[in-house]
Amino acid sequence: MQNTIIYTSEHLRTTKNTACVAEAIHNALNSLQIEHRELKYTNDYWCRDYMPVMIFDDGVYSKYHYRPDYLSENEKYHSYITNQDDACRGLNLFTPTNMNIVFDGGNYVRCGSKVIMTDKIFMENPAWPLLDLCRHLQESLCAEIIIIPWDMRDRCGHADGMVTYLGDDKVLLNNCWNKAFRNRLLKILDPHFEVVELKYDCKKDKDSWCYLNYLRLPNAILLPCLSENIDCENDIAAIETFGNLFPNLKIVPIYSKPLINKGGALHCVTWEYIETVEQSLF
Repeated sequence: MQNTIIYTSEHLRTTKNTACVAEAIHNALNSLQIEHRELKYTNDYWCRDYMPVMIFDDGVYSKYHYRPDYLSENEKYHSYITNQDDACRGLNLFTPTNMNIVFDGGNYVRCGSKVIMTDKIFMENPAWPLLDLCRHLQESLCAEIIIIPWDMRDRCGHADGMVTYLGDDKVLLNNCWNKAFRNRLLKILDPHFEVVELKYDCKKDKDSWCYLNYLRLPNAILLPCLSENIDCENDIAAIETFGNLFPNLKIVPIYSKPLINKGGALHCVTWEYIETVEQSLF
């Protein structure tokens, strides 16, 4: 039997601007009876980026070198780089592999036996020949690697704000692209997946990209929202849309503007740990 534990960095709770988001997440997880804990040895609250990535859904993870250029190339941001081994201190993680390349957990979307990531991975590892790096990723992650173009408006180059996995070979594609970029994404994704595109029955806010950065739980969807009272037109439309996408899951709106203003949302500040629990025979 498996137990899903949701981790957040303690910085999410102790940082003034994001404390309200941490409280809302923890309250929602308590209400949904989902166990949650805090990571103590981290340097910022974007824990998705620096925590190991899950290779199989039975709790097997892979490590990597977390040295993103958006932090490492400017000395004033060096203090925000979390050492992955420190972040994992105290966790009983099964990490049989270490990719030994520069990698970022936000640029990793697991889709069953496939993984989607943006082509920023090539820029982060310039010493690797392109085909060799693709082969190394495929072997390390035990997956077919699907590369999509980097949305250059996102300095992080993450895939998890662009597309997410719905299961059964379906992916959900964000709706914040111009026609040409959308067509490029569809051309790459269509041969591999049934692509569902996000649509809302209202005029899109400039930050409506945030809704794709939700957290999926066994019994619910934690949906980032733009308005404190969850009453703006975009939030209302998004809640309806996700209710139709996930009819068997509870949609829990979480005010997330403090995160959205920094370029991320709920998926970025959470990390799932799958704990295997032995069942009693009696």
